[in-house]
Amino acid sequence: MKTARGLRNNNPLNIIKNKNINWKGQLCNGTDPTFVQFDTMAHGLRATLKLLHTYYAKHGCDTIRKIVTRWAPETENQVSAYINTVCKLTGWNPDTHLPPMKAETKVVWFGIVLAMASVECGLNNEGRQALRPDLEKAWDMLYNPFIIFC
Repeated sequence: MKTARGLRNNNPLNIIKNKNINWKGQLCNGTDPTFVQFDTMAHGLRATLKLLHTYYAKHGCDTIRKIVTRWAPETENQVSAYINTVCKLTGWNPDTHLPPMKAETKVVWFGIVLAMASVECGLNNEGRQALRPDLEKAWDMLYNPFIIFC
């Protein structure tokens, strides 16, 4: 069975390359012409969390519907199916306002990221759970300055 492109790239939400952004951990000599490639899964998930935080804080994407519509535009995706899958996996209504990204809401955002990774990479529950340790590392890179990573 072939590994999903997002997993091969350590970019499970398939962040598109942008010449104006150089992500921490981004491979400068990556071979994928469209999507960012990261040195570790934790760096790919860190970029995902940063983007979702920006969507929420700067662009008003405070519901699953708003997040997915911006993340996966209709020109490239079946947005309604994407939204339905994320809602089914998280238990959230598509138009319920989500809490801000902070320590006490980490479980909410982990659920959203893992559900979106399911859509992007075709992950089952086992695949989602395999991403959890890297998602924890990614969160800590962003929100816990006292942890030192080697």
